[in-house]
Amino acid sequence: MRTEAQHETRIVNTLASERHGVTTHMLAIETNGLKSHQDEIRTRLLGQQSIYDKTSQTIGQELTLRVKLAFTASRTNLPKLRNAEDETLLAGLYSMAEDGSLNGKSLLVSVSAATLMSPEIEYLSQHNVMYAVQAGVQDVATLLPRMTQLVASGYRIVLDDVAHDDAMRPLLALASQVRVDVSHHDAIHLENTVRSLRTLGAKHIIAMNVAEEDTFNACLKLGFDAFQGNYFSQPKGAHASAPAVNRLRVLELMDRVIAHADMSEIEALLKMDAALSYRLLRFTNSAGSGVTQPVGSMAQVLHSMGHAMLYRWLTLLLHASDATGNHNVLLKRALTRACFMQALAGKSLQATQADELYQVGLFSVMKDMLGTDAASAFSRLDLNEPVKQALVHGVGNHAGFLELALACEADDEARMQQASAQCLVTYIDVNIAMINALIIAEEAAL
Repeated sequence: MRTEAQHETRIVNTLASERHGVTTHMLAIETNGLKSHQDEIRTRLLGQQSIYDKTSQTIGQELTLRVKLAFTASRTNLPKLRNAEDETLLAGLYSMAEDGSLNGKSLLVSVSAATLMSPEIEYLSQHNVMYAVQAGVQDVATLLPRMTQLVASGYRIVLDDVAHDDAMRPLLALASQVRVDVSHHDAIHLENTVRSLRTLGAKHIIAMNVAEEDTFNACLKLGFDAFQGNYFSQPKGAHASAPAVNRLRVLELMDRVIAHADMSEIEALLKMDAALSYRLLRFTNSAGSGVTQPVGSMAQVLHSMGHAMLYRWLTLLLHASDATGNHNVLLKRALTRACFMQALAGKSLQATQADELYQVGLFSVMKDMLGTDAASAFSRLDLNEPVKQALVHGVGNHAGFLELALACEADDEARMQQASAQCLVTYIDVNIAMINALIIAEEAAL
Protein backbone atom coordinates (compact mmCIF):
# COMPACT_ATOMS: atom_id res chain seq x y z
CA MET A 1 0.00 0.00 0.00
CA ARG A 2 1.42 3.34 -1.00
CA THR A 3 1.69 5.89 1.80
CA GLU A 4 2.06 9.64 1.71
CA ALA A 5 2.56 12.38 4.28
CA GLN A 6 -0.63 13.59 5.91
CA HIS A 7 -1.42 17.27 5.45
CA GLU A 8 -3.05 19.16 8.28
CA THR A 9 -6.15 21.07 7.18
CA ARG A 10 -6.86 24.37 8.86
CA ILE A 11 -10.40 25.73 9.15
CA VAL A 12 -11.13 29.43 8.76
CA ASN A 13 -14.47 30.22 10.38
CA THR A 14 -16.37 32.62 8.14
CA LEU A 15 -19.57 32.25 10.16
CA ALA A 16 -18.38 34.53 12.94
CA SER A 17 -18.66 37.76 10.98
CA GLU A 18 -21.13 39.42 8.63
CA ARG A 19 -18.83 42.31 7.78
CA HIS A 20 -17.97 43.05 4.18
CA GLY A 21 -14.53 42.00 3.08
CA VAL A 22 -14.23 38.93 5.28
CA THR A 23 -10.67 37.57 5.32
CA THR A 24 -10.79 34.19 3.65
CA HIS A 25 -7.16 33.08 3.85
CA MET A 26 -4.52 33.89 6.41
CA LEU A 27 -1.23 32.09 6.79
CA ALA A 28 1.38 32.40 9.51
CA ILE A 29 4.58 32.37 7.45
CA GLU A 30 7.84 32.85 9.31
CA THR A 31 10.31 34.73 7.14
CA ASN A 32 12.81 35.91 9.76
CA GLY A 33 13.16 39.15 7.86
CA LEU A 34 13.87 37.41 4.55
CA LYS A 35 11.81 37.50 1.39
CA SER A 36 9.21 34.72 1.16
CA HIS A 37 9.59 32.35 -1.77
CA GLN A 38 6.54 31.53 -3.85
CA ASP A 39 7.01 27.78 -3.54
CA GLU A 40 7.17 28.03 0.26
CA ILE A 41 3.88 29.91 0.35
CA ARG A 42 2.31 27.32 -1.96
CA THR A 43 3.50 24.51 0.29
CA ARG A 44 1.78 26.10 3.28
CA LEU A 45 -1.39 26.82 1.35
CA LEU A 46 -1.81 23.83 -0.96
CA GLY A 47 -1.53 20.09 -0.61
CA GLN A 48 -1.92 17.09 -2.88
CA GLN A 49 -3.92 13.90 -2.33
CA SER A 50 -3.14 10.81 -4.36
CA ILE A 51 -5.69 8.76 -6.29
CA TYR A 52 -5.07 4.99 -6.41
CA ASP A 53 -6.14 2.15 -8.64
CA LYS A 54 -7.30 -1.30 -7.50
CA THR A 55 -3.70 -2.44 -6.97
CA SER A 56 -2.94 0.60 -4.76
CA GLN A 57 -0.75 2.20 -7.41
CA THR A 58 -0.92 6.00 -7.75
CA ILE A 59 -2.75 7.05 -10.91
CA GLY A 60 -3.31 10.75 -10.21
CA GLN A 61 -3.14 13.65 -7.79
CA GLU A 62 -5.76 16.14 -6.62
CA LEU A 63 -4.68 19.65 -5.65
CA THR A 64 -6.32 20.55 -2.33
CA LEU A 65 -6.43 23.48 0.08
CA ARG A 66 -4.74 23.20 3.45
CA VAL A 67 -6.90 26.14 4.54
CA LYS A 68 -10.60 25.39 4.34
CA LEU A 69 -13.38 27.95 4.54
CA ALA A 70 -16.05 27.14 7.13
CA PHE A 71 -19.47 27.88 5.65
CA THR A 72 -22.91 26.35 5.30
CA ALA A 73 -24.98 25.99 2.15
CA SER A 74 -27.75 28.23 3.54
CA ARG A 75 -25.60 31.36 3.80
CA THR A 76 -25.97 34.12 1.24
CA ASN A 77 -22.21 34.55 0.81
CA LEU A 78 -21.68 30.91 -0.19
CA PRO A 79 -20.94 31.63 -3.88
CA LYS A 80 -18.32 34.25 -2.96
CA LEU A 81 -16.62 31.95 -0.47
CA ARG A 82 -16.58 29.04 -2.92
CA ASN A 83 -15.20 31.36 -5.59
CA ALA A 84 -12.40 32.35 -3.19
CA GLU A 85 -11.42 28.69 -2.80
CA ASP A 86 -11.48 28.15 -6.56
CA GLU A 87 -9.34 31.24 -7.18
CA THR A 88 -6.78 30.03 -4.65
CA LEU A 89 -6.50 26.61 -6.27
CA LEU A 90 -6.25 28.04 -9.78
CA ALA A 91 -3.68 30.62 -8.66
CA GLY A 92 -1.61 27.78 -7.26
CA LEU A 93 -1.83 25.94 -10.58
CA TYR A 94 -0.88 29.05 -12.56
CA SER A 95 2.11 29.51 -10.28
CA MET A 96 3.20 25.88 -10.61
CA ALA A 97 2.85 26.03 -14.39
CA GLU A 98 4.92 29.22 -14.59
CA ASP A 99 7.86 27.96 -12.55
CA GLY A 100 7.84 24.48 -14.08
CA SER A 101 6.71 22.62 -10.95
CA LEU A 102 4.15 20.60 -12.87
CA ASN A 103 6.83 18.95 -15.03
CA GLY A 104 4.28 17.70 -17.50
CA LYS A 105 2.01 16.07 -14.91
CA SER A 106 -1.72 16.67 -14.60
CA LEU A 107 -3.51 17.66 -11.39
CA LEU A 108 -7.21 17.30 -10.59
CA VAL A 109 -8.89 20.46 -9.27
CA SER A 110 -12.41 20.62 -7.87
CA VAL A 111 -14.25 23.80 -8.91
CA SER A 112 -17.81 25.13 -8.85
CA ALA A 113 -20.04 25.14 -11.92
CA ALA A 114 -19.67 28.93 -12.08
CA THR A 115 -15.88 28.67 -12.19
CA LEU A 116 -16.07 26.01 -14.90
CA MET A 117 -17.98 28.51 -17.06
CA SER A 118 -15.20 31.09 -16.71
CA PRO A 119 -12.84 31.52 -19.69
CA GLU A 120 -9.93 31.89 -17.24
CA ILE A 121 -9.73 28.13 -16.66
CA GLU A 122 -8.58 27.72 -20.26
CA TYR A 123 -5.38 29.65 -19.51
CA LEU A 124 -4.11 26.39 -18.05
CA SER A 125 -2.94 23.72 -20.46
CA GLN A 126 -5.28 20.76 -20.92
CA HIS A 127 -2.21 18.59 -20.32
CA ASN A 128 -1.76 19.96 -16.80
CA VAL A 129 -5.26 20.01 -15.33
CA MET A 130 -8.47 18.02 -14.93
CA TYR A 131 -11.55 19.81 -13.61
CA ALA A 132 -13.99 18.18 -11.18
CA VAL A 133 -17.44 19.72 -10.81
CA GLN A 134 -20.65 18.78 -9.00
CA ALA A 135 -23.58 18.23 -11.35
CA GLY A 136 -27.28 17.76 -10.74
CA VAL A 137 -30.21 17.47 -13.12
CA GLN A 138 -30.76 21.23 -12.87
CA ASP A 139 -27.20 21.83 -14.16
CA VAL A 140 -27.44 19.80 -17.37
CA ALA A 141 -28.67 22.61 -19.62
CA THR A 142 -25.90 24.95 -18.44
CA LEU A 143 -23.02 22.49 -18.21
CA LEU A 144 -23.61 20.45 -21.38
CA PRO A 145 -22.47 23.07 -23.94
CA ARG A 146 -19.54 24.14 -21.76
CA MET A 147 -18.37 20.58 -21.14
CA THR A 148 -18.75 19.81 -24.83
CA GLN A 149 -16.50 22.77 -25.66
CA LEU A 150 -13.87 21.89 -23.03
CA VAL A 151 -13.73 18.20 -23.94
CA ALA A 152 -13.40 19.12 -27.64
CA SER A 153 -10.41 21.28 -26.64
CA GLY A 154 -8.77 18.33 -24.89
CA TYR A 155 -9.73 18.98 -21.28
CA ARG A 156 -10.85 16.10 -19.06
CA ILE A 157 -13.90 16.64 -16.81
CA VAL A 158 -14.72 14.67 -13.65
CA LEU A 159 -18.26 14.74 -12.27
CA ASP A 160 -18.81 14.67 -8.49
CA ASP A 161 -21.92 13.34 -6.70
CA VAL A 162 -23.88 12.79 -9.90
CA ALA A 163 -27.67 12.47 -9.64
CA HIS A 164 -28.97 9.02 -10.60
CA ASP A 165 -31.23 10.29 -13.34
CA ASP A 166 -31.50 9.52 -17.05
CA ALA A 167 -31.11 13.23 -17.74
CA MET A 168 -27.45 12.92 -16.71
CA ARG A 169 -26.51 10.64 -19.64
CA PRO A 170 -25.22 13.46 -21.89
CA LEU A 171 -22.87 14.74 -19.16
CA LEU A 172 -21.70 11.24 -18.25
CA ALA A 173 -20.91 10.56 -21.90
CA LEU A 174 -18.51 13.52 -21.84
CA ALA A 175 -16.99 12.91 -18.39
CA SER A 176 -13.76 10.95 -18.14
CA GLN A 177 -14.51 9.93 -14.54
CA VAL A 178 -17.18 10.11 -11.84
CA ARG A 179 -16.47 10.51 -8.12
CA VAL A 180 -18.69 9.27 -5.29
CA ASP A 181 -18.31 10.48 -1.69
CA VAL A 182 -18.48 7.18 0.24
CA SER A 183 -17.94 8.60 3.72
CA HIS A 184 -21.56 8.64 4.91
CA HIS A 185 -23.19 5.78 3.02
CA ASP A 186 -23.74 2.12 3.76
CA ALA A 187 -22.70 -0.62 1.35
CA ILE A 188 -26.22 -1.18 0.04
CA HIS A 189 -26.51 2.46 -1.03
CA LEU A 190 -23.03 2.35 -2.59
CA GLU A 191 -23.84 -0.85 -4.49
CA ASN A 192 -26.98 0.77 -5.93
CA THR A 193 -25.00 3.91 -6.77
CA VAL A 194 -22.36 2.01 -8.74
CA ARG A 195 -25.01 0.00 -10.59
CA SER A 196 -27.00 3.14 -11.48
CA LEU A 197 -23.94 5.05 -12.67
CA ARG A 198 -22.79 2.15 -14.85
CA THR A 199 -26.28 1.95 -16.37
CA LEU A 200 -26.20 5.68 -17.12
CA GLY A 201 -22.86 5.32 -18.87
CA ALA A 202 -20.20 6.12 -16.27
CA LYS A 203 -16.84 4.85 -17.53
CA HIS A 204 -14.59 5.16 -14.48
CA ILE A 205 -15.87 5.55 -10.88
CA ILE A 206 -13.70 6.86 -8.03
CA ALA A 207 -14.51 6.25 -4.36
CA MET A 208 -13.79 9.55 -2.62
CA ASN A 209 -13.13 10.14 1.11
CA VAL A 210 -12.19 6.55 1.91
CA ALA A 211 -11.20 6.80 5.56
CA GLU A 212 -10.80 3.24 6.84
CA GLU A 213 -10.12 -0.34 5.85
CA ASP A 214 -13.62 -1.80 5.80
CA THR A 215 -14.85 0.99 3.51
CA PHE A 216 -11.91 0.44 1.15
CA ASN A 217 -12.43 -3.34 1.00
CA ALA A 218 -16.17 -2.94 0.47
CA CYS A 219 -15.70 -0.37 -2.31
CA LEU A 220 -13.13 -2.62 -3.95
CA LYS A 221 -15.64 -5.47 -4.09
CA LEU A 222 -18.51 -3.19 -5.11
CA GLY A 223 -16.75 -2.35 -8.37
CA PHE A 224 -15.16 1.06 -7.87
CA ASP A 225 -12.25 1.64 -10.24
CA ALA A 226 -10.13 4.01 -8.12
CA PHE A 227 -9.89 5.36 -4.57
CA GLN A 228 -8.74 8.41 -2.60
CA GLY A 229 -8.92 9.47 1.02
CA ASN A 230 -7.16 9.59 4.37
CA TYR A 231 -6.99 5.80 4.61
CA PHE A 232 -4.08 5.81 2.17
CA SER A 233 -2.19 8.39 4.23
CA GLN A 234 -1.91 6.14 7.28
CA PRO A 235 1.58 5.14 8.43
CA LYS A 236 3.21 2.14 6.87
CA GLY A 237 2.02 -1.05 8.55
CA ALA A 238 -1.37 0.40 9.51
CA HIS A 239 -3.05 -1.67 6.80
CA ALA A 240 -2.37 -5.02 8.44
CA SER A 241 -4.86 -7.78 7.73
CA ALA A 242 -8.01 -7.94 9.83
CA PRO A 243 -9.46 -11.23 11.08
CA ALA A 244 -12.16 -12.91 9.01
CA VAL A 245 -15.69 -12.57 10.36
CA ASN A 246 -18.70 -14.84 10.62
CA ARG A 247 -21.09 -13.46 8.01
CA LEU A 248 -24.12 -15.11 9.65
CA ARG A 249 -23.34 -13.27 12.88
CA VAL A 250 -23.00 -10.01 10.94
CA LEU A 251 -26.44 -10.58 9.44
CA GLU A 252 -27.83 -11.37 12.89
CA LEU A 253 -26.42 -8.10 14.21
CA MET A 254 -27.82 -6.17 11.23
CA ASP A 255 -31.25 -7.61 11.99
CA ARG A 256 -31.03 -6.40 15.59
CA VAL A 257 -29.78 -2.95 14.54
CA ILE A 258 -32.56 -2.54 11.96
CA ALA A 259 -35.06 -3.39 14.71
CA HIS A 260 -33.40 -0.71 16.90
CA ALA A 261 -32.77 -3.26 19.61
CA ASP A 262 -31.38 -2.00 22.88
CA MET A 263 -27.62 -1.47 22.72
CA SER A 264 -27.10 -3.83 25.63
CA GLU A 265 -28.60 -6.66 23.53
CA ILE A 266 -26.34 -5.75 20.59
CA GLU A 267 -23.35 -5.53 22.92
CA ALA A 268 -24.05 -9.03 24.21
CA LEU A 269 -23.99 -10.41 20.65
CA LEU A 270 -20.81 -8.54 19.72
CA LYS A 271 -18.94 -9.61 22.82
CA MET A 272 -19.43 -13.25 21.88
CA ASP A 273 -17.21 -12.79 18.80
CA ALA A 274 -13.55 -11.80 19.14
CA ALA A 275 -13.10 -11.04 15.42
CA LEU A 276 -16.11 -8.72 15.24
CA SER A 277 -15.19 -6.94 18.48
CA TYR A 278 -11.62 -6.42 17.27
CA ARG A 279 -12.71 -5.05 13.89
CA LEU A 280 -15.27 -2.73 15.48
CA LEU A 281 -12.61 -1.20 17.72
CA ARG A 282 -10.33 -0.79 14.70
CA PHE A 283 -13.12 0.98 12.84
CA THR A 284 -13.89 3.35 15.70
CA ASN A 285 -10.21 4.27 15.93
CA SER A 286 -10.22 5.30 12.25
CA ALA A 287 -10.90 8.74 10.82
CA GLY A 288 -14.13 7.69 9.11
CA SER A 289 -16.04 6.31 12.07
CA GLY A 290 -17.43 9.58 13.39
CA VAL A 291 -16.27 8.64 16.91
CA THR A 292 -14.11 11.51 18.16
CA GLN A 293 -13.33 10.42 21.72
CA PRO A 294 -11.14 7.47 22.78
CA VAL A 295 -13.27 4.49 23.80
CA GLY A 296 -12.32 1.70 26.13
CA SER A 297 -15.33 -0.61 26.41
CA MET A 298 -17.76 -2.04 23.89
CA ALA A 299 -20.62 -0.22 25.60
CA GLN A 300 -18.84 3.12 25.04
CA VAL A 301 -18.20 2.24 21.41
CA LEU A 302 -21.84 1.42 20.69
CA HIS A 303 -23.12 4.47 22.56
CA SER A 304 -20.79 6.73 20.53
CA MET A 305 -21.79 5.19 17.21
CA GLY A 306 -25.55 4.84 17.53
CA HIS A 307 -27.73 2.56 15.39
CA ALA A 308 -27.21 4.43 12.09
CA MET A 309 -23.40 4.39 12.10
CA LEU A 310 -23.37 0.80 13.39
CA TYR A 311 -25.63 -0.28 10.51
CA ARG A 312 -23.34 1.46 8.01
CA TRP A 313 -20.30 -0.36 9.41
CA LEU A 314 -22.04 -3.75 9.38
CA THR A 315 -23.07 -3.39 5.73
CA LEU A 316 -19.53 -2.41 4.76
CA LEU A 317 -18.15 -5.32 6.76
CA LEU A 318 -20.57 -7.78 5.14
CA HIS A 319 -19.52 -6.70 1.65
CA ALA A 320 -15.81 -6.51 2.52
CA SER A 321 -15.56 -9.94 4.14
CA ASP A 322 -15.14 -13.30 2.45
CA ALA A 323 -17.70 -16.06 2.76
CA THR A 324 -15.08 -18.49 4.07
CA GLY A 325 -12.13 -18.43 6.41
CA ASN A 326 -13.70 -18.39 9.87
CA HIS A 327 -11.26 -19.20 12.66
CA ASN A 328 -13.83 -21.14 14.67
CA VAL A 329 -11.39 -22.88 17.00
CA LEU A 330 -9.63 -19.64 17.90
CA LEU A 331 -12.90 -17.77 18.31
CA LYS A 332 -14.21 -20.41 20.71
CA ARG A 333 -10.95 -20.31 22.64
CA ALA A 334 -11.15 -16.52 22.87
CA LEU A 335 -14.72 -16.57 24.18
CA THR A 336 -13.85 -19.24 26.73
CA ARG A 337 -10.93 -17.20 28.06
CA ALA A 338 -13.00 -14.02 28.15
CA CYS A 339 -15.89 -15.55 30.11
CA PHE A 340 -13.49 -17.39 32.43
CA MET A 341 -11.49 -14.28 33.28
CA GLN A 342 -14.58 -12.11 33.68
CA ALA A 343 -16.11 -14.60 36.13
CA LEU A 344 -12.97 -14.59 38.28
CA ALA A 345 -13.03 -10.79 38.56
CA GLY A 346 -15.74 -11.08 41.20
CA LYS A 347 -13.92 -13.85 43.07
CA SER A 348 -10.43 -12.39 43.36
CA LEU A 349 -9.26 -10.68 46.54
CA GLN A 350 -7.52 -8.03 44.43
CA ALA A 351 -9.38 -5.16 42.73
CA THR A 352 -10.05 -6.00 39.08
CA GLN A 353 -12.22 -4.67 36.25
CA ALA A 354 -14.43 -7.41 34.82
CA ASP A 355 -14.89 -5.68 31.44
CA GLU A 356 -11.15 -5.22 31.04
CA LEU A 357 -10.44 -8.85 31.88
CA TYR A 358 -13.07 -9.88 29.31
CA GLN A 359 -11.32 -7.76 26.65
CA VAL A 360 -7.95 -9.32 27.46
CA GLY A 361 -9.35 -12.82 27.12
CA LEU A 362 -11.31 -12.03 23.96
CA PHE A 363 -8.39 -10.38 22.14
CA SER A 364 -5.71 -12.77 23.39
CA VAL A 365 -6.00 -14.86 20.19
CA MET A 366 -5.61 -11.93 17.79
CA LYS A 367 -1.91 -12.35 17.10
CA ASP A 368 -2.59 -15.98 16.12
CA MET A 369 -5.55 -15.04 13.94
CA LEU A 370 -3.59 -12.31 12.19
CA GLY A 371 -0.31 -14.17 12.05
CA THR A 372 1.61 -11.27 13.55
CA ASP A 373 3.17 -10.15 16.82
CA ALA A 374 1.09 -8.64 19.63
CA ALA A 375 2.48 -5.11 19.18
CA SER A 376 1.37 -5.03 15.53
CA ALA A 377 -1.99 -6.62 16.28
CA PHE A 378 -2.97 -3.94 18.78
CA SER A 379 -1.16 -0.88 17.38
CA ARG A 380 -4.41 0.55 15.95
CA LEU A 381 -6.63 -0.07 18.97
CA ASP A 382 -7.03 2.63 21.59
CA LEU A 383 -7.25 0.15 24.48
CA ASN A 384 -7.10 1.01 28.16
CA GLU A 385 -3.53 0.84 29.41
CA PRO A 386 -3.93 -2.24 31.70
CA VAL A 387 -5.49 -4.16 28.79
CA LYS A 388 -2.71 -3.14 26.40
CA GLN A 389 0.02 -3.98 28.94
CA ALA A 390 -1.39 -7.48 29.38
CA LEU A 391 -1.86 -8.18 25.67
CA VAL A 392 1.30 -6.60 24.29
CA HIS A 393 3.83 -6.94 27.10
CA GLY A 394 2.35 -9.68 29.28
CA VAL A 395 2.62 -7.60 32.45
CA GLY A 396 0.23 -6.29 35.09
CA ASN A 397 -2.59 -7.87 37.07
CA HIS A 398 -4.61 -8.66 33.94
CA ALA A 399 -1.71 -10.65 32.53
CA GLY A 400 -1.86 -12.88 35.61
CA PHE A 401 -5.48 -13.84 34.87
CA LEU A 402 -4.59 -14.56 31.25
CA GLU A 403 -1.74 -16.78 32.44
CA LEU A 404 -4.25 -18.64 34.62
CA ALA A 405 -6.52 -19.19 31.61
CA LEU A 406 -3.60 -20.49 29.56
CA ALA A 407 -2.56 -22.79 32.40
CA CYS A 408 -6.06 -24.27 32.54
CA GLU A 409 -6.04 -24.85 28.77
CA ALA A 410 -2.70 -26.64 29.07
CA ASP A 411 -3.96 -28.62 32.07
CA ASP A 412 -0.70 -27.76 33.83
CA GLU A 413 -1.32 -28.34 37.56
CA ALA A 414 1.80 -26.60 38.86
CA ARG A 415 1.25 -23.62 36.58
CA MET A 416 -2.40 -23.38 37.64
CA GLN A 417 -1.48 -23.35 41.34
CA GLN A 418 1.07 -20.59 40.84
CA ALA A 419 -1.27 -18.47 38.72
CA SER A 420 -4.22 -18.94 41.11
CA ALA A 421 -2.09 -17.77 44.00
CA GLN A 422 -0.96 -14.72 42.03
CA CYS A 423 -4.56 -13.81 41.14
CA LEU A 424 -5.77 -14.44 44.70
CA VAL A 425 -8.53 -16.88 43.68
CA THR A 426 -9.38 -20.32 45.03
CA TYR A 427 -9.12 -23.57 43.11
CA ILE A 428 -12.87 -24.13 43.47
CA ASP A 429 -13.66 -20.75 41.89
CA VAL A 430 -11.24 -21.48 39.06
CA ASN A 431 -12.90 -24.83 38.28
CA ILE A 432 -16.43 -23.41 38.40
CA ALA A 433 -15.48 -20.43 36.23
CA MET A 434 -13.86 -22.69 33.62
CA ILE A 435 -16.82 -25.09 33.46
CA ASN A 436 -19.28 -22.22 32.98
CA ALA A 437 -17.04 -20.58 30.35
CA LEU A 438 -16.82 -23.79 28.35
CA ILE A 439 -20.61 -24.16 28.43
CA ILE A 440 -21.10 -20.56 27.17
CA ALA A 441 -18.58 -21.10 24.35
CA GLU A 442 -20.27 -24.32 23.26
CA GLU A 443 -23.72 -22.72 23.25
CA ALA A 444 -22.45 -19.73 21.25
CA ALA A 445 -22.31 -21.94 18.09
CA LEU A 446 -19.20 -20.23 16.75
